[in-house]
Amino acid sequence: MTSQGHLPVPVGFPTKTEKSVAAGKASTGLRNPEIDWIKAIGIVTVVLIHSLPTTLTGQISDMDGWIGRMTRFAVPGFLACSGFLFAGSRSSRKISAMQQRLKRLLLPYLVFSVAAWCQTKVWAMSIPYLEDTTPFILKLLFCAALGPYYYVFLIVCLVLVTPLIARIPRRAFPVVLVAALLLQLLTETGLCPTLPTIFWHFRNPARTLGPFLVGWGASLWRESLTEHAQHRRRTWLVVLVILFLLGGAGLAALPGLSRASLALGWAQCYITLALIFVATAGRGGAPELVCWLSNASYPIYLSHLFFVTPVLAFLPHKAGAFDPTRILAAWAAGLGNSAALILIGRVVLGEKHARTWLG
Repeated sequence: MTSQGHLPVPVGFPTKTEKSVAAGKASTGLRNPEIDWIKAIGIVTVVLIHSLPTTLTGQISDMDGWIGRMTRFAVPGFLACSGFLFAGSRSSRKISAMQQRLKRLLLPYLVFSVAAWCQTKVWAMSIPYLEDTTPFILKLLFCAALGPYYYVFLIVCLVLVTPLIARIPRRAFPVVLVAALLLQLLTETGLCPTLPTIFWHFRNPARTLGPFLVGWGASLWRESLTEHAQHRRRTWLVVLVILFLLGGAGLAALPGLSRASLALGWAQCYITLALIFVATAGRGGAPELVCWLSNASYPIYLSHLFFVTPVLAFLPHKAGAFDPTRILAAWAAGLGNSAALILIGRVVLGEKHARTWLG
């Protein structure tokens, strides 16, 4: 397997100065296969999500809506992976570690946000309604240059509170975790006060602390969880596959925005992540392609919409129709061209500068 030193460093991995369990494994060429799989599947899924038609382009088909509900695990999966990796770093209490993580997050974000602003200006010359009049500085501040950049806002907030999370007593952590998950469920289903607009709904910390702490807890109890998964893997896989299929059937049958559907979607997200974790934990290691996608997940996340959007614009959506060709074309363009951009960046800028400026 290719060692971590020859691949772009993903968000959440300890820096060279951070002594941690994860760093020790990386130095010997070992990795956490469950984290690689969740991040790799997650980034492939994110590109798929943004290749689907939305209600902004007209009525969508039932199949489009169902796929969208089934794939909501992707961003929570990224947050859980970050929590897992941050918990594995002994320097998570230190301000210096927070500064290094913010640098790894914000420099690539700045580069791609400027690129998004330039692209929007070019498009606005021929398609005026695409132009957003919000000042660019506000877009940068609230991570709004492109829609998916709300994730940057969320992970930055979590990085800022990581030193506090690292000080939670281990005995109290399960209580905090359950409270965070309950708060997320109540927020998702609208049973507690929500923020006024969809813009702030996506940036609501109440929706993100739960998955982050799930990953943190998985890191704290990794040895026992991995041992349990290895000894009872077949049983748990059968149980989780059945729950996954039942959840999928439920999401297909329930109205998309009903509270029952939203609650089931919340549960389905964690069922999916648990299924990936149980299937991969404690195994010898993920394939090189999976490791590469895992490491490149952040720059792919930041760049894929540059390539997805033109394809979707070129292939108009027919209201109410399911068009797999259009979806797959946009997905392939987004994933393939983003990967090519990362590889070219590494050649042109060199490994070190590409990691710094592209992610």
